[in-house]
Amino acid sequence: MEIEMGRRPDEVGTRAQTELLASATRTGHTLAALIASWLGSFAESADTRGAYSRDLREYLDWCTRRQLDPLGVRLPEVQMYGAELAASTNPRTGRPPAASTRARKLAAVSSFYTYLVRAGAIDANPARDATRPRYDRRHSPTASVSAEQASAMLVGSRNYRHRTLGSQASALVMALLIDLGVRVSELCNADLSDLGQREGMRVLTVRMKGGKVRTRPIPHALHGVLDAYLQQRPDADTDALVITRDGHRVNRHQIYRLVQAMAAQAGVAMPQRITPHSMRHTFNTIARQHGAALEDRRDALGHSSAAVTQLYDHVALSLSRDPAHLVSRATASREEPETGASEHHLNESR
Repeated sequence: MEIEMGRRPDEVGTRAQTELLASATRTGHTLAALIASWLGSFAESADTRGAYSRDLREYLDWCTRRQLDPLGVRLPEVQMYGAELAASTNPRTGRPPAASTRARKLAAVSSFYTYLVRAGAIDANPARDATRPRYDRRHSPTASVSAEQASAMLVGSRNYRHRTLGSQASALVMALLIDLGVRVSELCNADLSDLGQREGMRVLTVRMKGGKVRTRPIPHALHGVLDAYLQQRPDADTDALVITRDGHRVNRHQIYRLVQAMAAQAGVAMPQRITPHSMRHTFNTIARQHGAALEDRRDALGHSSAAVTQLYDHVALSLSRDPAHLVSRATASREEPETGASEHHLNESR
């Protein structure tokens, strides 16, 4: 596939991408059809499907800009793509993408090629032996906030004037993120019909990753926040639980901006590092500090294993418990040598 010169890069890229997706493979299927079929295999996880869709689109765009046929590349080209990922900069954070992010992007590419092999479109997966970034799977780069900071974020959201959300909606969003630890995608996809009653408690049915469904209690302290929102909820033709002033379902970008604004207002250091996902870490950490069992936290967060829940546990990473404090106190108890004595010793040694 050749890219014409003399046209604007965005126009050329869009045209080349369209031609690529419409091109037929040796199975007779278009590349677009094979992509749709591959993504369909992740039907039970909308988050994985969405992330892999974006990752593959990014990879195909990379191939298009370099006039590479993605069905004809070999290991060296995939390695080159991985190297350029490591050297790139995230425009939002100004930092290189995390090793875990780069590993996921390469995993998406490899997964797609594996599917193409099974479908008979290519003979071998060129990404199978590509070097993957190494990172400590027991460490999460996600930042968390303290219970005091979380409380300040909740209080601040009650009077915050968000660009698209009313103050009652902002307060409800922050309460569900912090006090229930829901994922941002779960919050965005929640409907009014997900509210209910069970065992004498108000509940929210949460649809999690992997097709899991959890019924979460709405703590009594949240009833006022929920009722205040429901009373002023805009009259809109949508079943969405949380909607904007214009009656549209809230999206993750609006929630992301809200969380960072509340973190900054609460005095959290480096608020740009705080994300909606940080609130899940905060939920887990506070729950452990107040005696919640690991199994209960794992079930509430919808994790596949206790190891994932422990990854969210920032109690174990508490800087206040680092042994360095004990060592420094022990060494600080020793008296500093007197200046005169030091000079006398220095003179004798000359």
